[in-house]
Amino acid sequence: MPVPAVDPEIQSLLDTADTGVFPVHGLDAVLADPQRYALLRARPDTPVDDQVKVSDLYIPGPGGRLRLRVYRPDAPEDLPVILYVHGGAFTYGSPEAEEGRSLRYARDVRAVVVSVDYRLAPEHPYPAAADDAYAALTWIAANAAELGGDPARVAVAGGSAGGNIAASTALRARDQAGPRVLFQSLTYPGVDGSLATASAREFTDTPVLNRRAMELAWEYYAEGTHSAPYASPLRATDLSGLPPAYIAVAEVDPLRDEGRDYAARLSAAGVTTELVQVPGAVHGFDLLFPQARSSERNLADQVRALREALHH
Repeated sequence: MPVPAVDPEIQSLLDTADTGVFPVHGLDAVLADPQRYALLRARPDTPVDDQVKVSDLYIPGPGGRLRLRVYRPDAPEDLPVILYVHGGAFTYGSPEAEEGRSLRYARDVRAVVVSVDYRLAPEHPYPAAADDAYAALTWIAANAAELGGDPARVAVAGGSAGGNIAASTALRARDQAGPRVLFQSLTYPGVDGSLATASAREFTDTPVLNRRAMELAWEYYAEGTHSAPYASPLRATDLSGLPPAYIAVAEVDPLRDEGRDYAARLSAAGVTTELVQVPGAVHGFDLLFPQARSSERNLADQVRALREALHH
């Protein structure tokens, strides 16, 4: 399978990017380098939005105190709540690293966004991150009023590894008769640790995310347990009864086909599912290059899907 061409605007940004700590080429080398890997885990400076109040709170978690970063727009009424799960190959990242997306969701969806600072692999392998996210969901459902939120309108959202954990959280809520999740928004999710799809096998040297980086991520997160359904949601035998889904995949991304396969299986199980493939986009395009036209279009699409589901 030939690798599709990268969108010219994104390619120009890739060619001229000041990669800094995050490499747009060679994530695998960083994950294998302890010094660069430590820098990748540092919390970045965050943007400011005067329409959204940002605060941290701490709740009891499965591994001890669990931090939730809360984004609430200025609104008098109870708002829907989005549990947001950041990405980072299961091994790095933080709520601050994806603050731009959380602020955008809070402001434009008109929702309280709760971003969970889950435990990271390899120090805390599966199921630590999945357990933390589910603990956050159950806390939100029981304490939504504390956030000015509506417990009847809760969605989960995340990208990449965060998309995996968000999907896992929705699965677990169904299986354990947990809190009702109204909607799931998954952006280029990694939902199958087997790495056996055509795009995972053949897109070996794509920008931002390459084959070796995926192998390292799964080795650190769920080596030996990647076939468990809460680690690899695509492996779940039954996807019926899950919340409606919006799934966006990037065309030039090894994770593309597993996102498409998950959307197809959800739809076949009777779950209302919208699948969007962004032409010429690379993994993480909307976070790395939000100024690109394709990024802005897809961010607006994510907002539209969440807003329709939560304010219907």
